[in-house]
Amino acid sequence: MGLSAFFSSQARKPSGLFGRLVMSAVFNIGNANINRFVYEMMSVKENDHILEIGFGTGKLMYEMAGHIDTGLIEGVDFSEDMVSIARRKNKGYLAEGKVRIHKGNFDDMPFRKGIFAKACSVNTIYFWQDPDQTARKIANILEPGGMFVTAFEDIEQLEKRQLSEDIFRLYSTDRVKSLLIEAGFSTPVHIETRKFGSSLLNCAVAMKT
Repeated sequence: MGLSAFFSSQARKPSGLFGRLVMSAVFNIGNANINRFVYEMMSVKENDHILEIGFGTGKLMYEMAGHIDTGLIEGVDFSEDMVSIARRKNKGYLAEGKVRIHKGNFDDMPFRKGIFAKACSVNTIYFWQDPDQTARKIANILEPGGMFVTAFEDIEQLEKRQLSEDIFRLYSTDRVKSLLIEAGFSTPVHIETRKFGSSLLNCAVAMKT
């Protein structure tokens, strides 16, 4: 496996010593700005029931859990190593019942229809095996009026990194809008783009009717 394929594979599903040490640090540092961006767009309320899809080290869940009272933050990730790290990070909130962590692929999880008020995903859309199915399922688990927020990097920015095309599926903002609308979210899907240093980050906000 070449270096590009190896790194792309680890970005999708961190594992082993490299995943635990290197990728966890990459996520904590590299995703700091985009996590704050998503948190701001989420407008977390004290009674929100929120799902994060692909939570990585669990830092965004931790941030959201600190701003709820009667609500619940749930997360699902299929990396065993990230689940372990996120459990340690959120140990206190897990004990308080403010956070619930699931190990597995979101597409296979038996979440009930309309159970969540909000859902979010940071830098994971590239790895969805069946984007249409995943987007439809997200719409299905949200209550009427529910919100989905997903953040992703600028496509031209990612193209320069020579990532493995077998692992990364890159998205323009127009493609993300179409994907979410076709999945059943209402129009328009709002996308805000911000520049952090030399990085362009996109955040899509979609509402379920």
